[in-house]
Amino acid sequence: MIRRLNAGILCLFIATACIAADLTAPCVTLPEVLITGTKIGAARSFTGEEIRASGARTVAEFLEQVTGIALRLDGASGGKAFARIGGSNANQVLVLIDGVRLSDVGSGETDLSKLSAEWIESIEVTQGGGSVGGEAIGGVIAVKTNQTAHNELRVYAHGSSSLTTVGARQEFARDELTAAISVTREQGRGDYAFRVIEADGNGPFTLQLGQTLRRENNELLRDHAMGKVTRKLGRHELGGMMLIERAVFGLPGYLAPRPTPLAEQNELFNLAQVSWQTAPAVGMIAVALASQHQTRDFFDPDLYSYLHESHEYSTRQTAIGSWSKQTLVGSLSASARLERERLASGVLENSEAVRNRWQSAVQWSRSIALDRLERHEINVSAVGQIERFGDAKMQWLPSAEASYTWEATLPVVIGVRGSQAYLAPSFYSLFWNDELLAQGNPDLRPETSTVWTGYARARTRNAHSTNVDINGTLNRVTDLIFWRQAFDGRWTPQNLRSATLNQLTLSVKQVMLPKHADVGVSFEWLEARDRSGERTTNDKYLIYRPARTARADIRIRGHSTQGGVTFRWVDKQAVLETNSKWLPRYSILDAELSHTFRLGAARFSASLACENVLNTDYRVVRHAPMPLRQWWLTLSIAMGK
Repeated sequence: MIRRLNAGILCLFIATACIAADLTAPCVTLPEVLITGTKIGAARSFTGEEIRASGARTVAEFLEQVTGIALRLDGASGGKAFARIGGSNANQVLVLIDGVRLSDVGSGETDLSKLSAEWIESIEVTQGGGSVGGEAIGGVIAVKTNQTAHNELRVYAHGSSSLTTVGARQEFARDELTAAISVTREQGRGDYAFRVIEADGNGPFTLQLGQTLRRENNELLRDHAMGKVTRKLGRHELGGMMLIERAVFGLPGYLAPRPTPLAEQNELFNLAQVSWQTAPAVGMIAVALASQHQTRDFFDPDLYSYLHESHEYSTRQTAIGSWSKQTLVGSLSASARLERERLASGVLENSEAVRNRWQSAVQWSRSIALDRLERHEINVSAVGQIERFGDAKMQWLPSAEASYTWEATLPVVIGVRGSQAYLAPSFYSLFWNDELLAQGNPDLRPETSTVWTGYARARTRNAHSTNVDINGTLNRVTDLIFWRQAFDGRWTPQNLRSATLNQLTLSVKQVMLPKHADVGVSFEWLEARDRSGERTTNDKYLIYRPARTARADIRIRGHSTQGGVTFRWVDKQAVLETNSKWLPRYSILDAELSHTFRLGAARFSASLACENVLNTDYRVVRHAPMPLRQWWLTLSIAMGK
């Protein structure tokens, strides 16, 4: 199967490159805009133009700029990145790419660094579950890839002292056929400088306190290819998408069992998807089939290592069908999803785990106009969903939303949303078989949650527009799964009877000079407490959640030059499960400057960026120090008529 996927991508690339030799469509320069997000009810939607204008290279880099979302980073440049919404765990966030779930079969987490920003048409972020899947206790990140293409070839290079990225993207459009393919290589030793602080040990008695060290065994080699073809045939539209990624990297810190400076991991990931949609008189009908394959090999030749090698292979097959229609009583839609997951690994009991899941949902929504002249409107929607994992009992997961909109002079939206979500234990949590240091728990109960969200949004219509967004969330989670060290020293997953996560976010976007200068500020307050009565976690903050975060952005544009400065301030964050240590307050300043110019049919772009300008000492999670100051240079050229 892997060979067929690689051959398919190669053929797609050759065909696209050959056909695109006749470049007829004009080259389009996307406008620079401030990230505000188009609001659709409780969901926040961001366009591809907004994403690329932010300077982000991947979906992970963009989501790091969105209020209410925190990323868990490996620390290494080019490393993996996992999103948390409202203080949730990474595996409690459902990530969809064109409607298909994208996550690791074993852990349930989704590496967002796989997705390049140039492929994205839109991203929609919703807190809590919905009609797309109940496994979203934290929320849903729905990514839609580009549906259109231009006749253009773009090559680029991006690098620093620790990592270099080179890539190319070819787009083709003719009549009703569009196609695109991109290939990327990331390579570097990955080592970076960090400084030891008191939070790393015993306060002023910490070993090597104040010394600058280098994170070792961070080598990275990653090849990435993605291709997509879309063809319209009257009312019908056919599409195909392929994603292949091969990575070889070292494993420092907490990222591997008993790591040593010699530990290494190889990964190969493939995702293939075909889709069909049509719009007859009975409504819009869409069908998609997808197949995901992943292999992971771990090696550690160190004689003192307990685990010298392991091999893991996983698959996921997905079938999705949906129907939607606008009627006199409102908008109606129905969907069904079938999945089969399989994981084979030497670290699992019986070496293999298989699970089927199915989900179906019916959704209704309607807009009621109260005053057409003043444009008063009430929007209501309701979702009924049934979901089942493996042999677990069926779960009824309803959700509902109501909002009021007034657009006469100052567009204002006020609304409330409630939803229920459900998450089955991951294969790792159930069947992990590392007998010395960790062991799975087959008696784990599924997690369930009820999420209530209230929001208010307003935006002025003048040239110096102001956008205000207030969002409050209450998430009550039952049987939350977390790994805890038992009396025998082994780490084992347990169920907490109850946990509560409260979040309040406020963001303001202000246009200072139309088309030239924008300013944005945001604040996030998070309280995540256990209510289980357990001795070691009672009334404690949950691990690794920033409790207070503020952010300020300034973006300036003039002619073909633009620049931006981002300041982040974090007040409080736990380091250990028992919360006996807290990270000190820290602030991070990032800056970027870019310039674009044309020479004939070619468009050149160069940018210089500096991360952590102030050279701040800080940590995100234990054993994963973040880098000190780093400089990045990016060069790109796009060619087309």
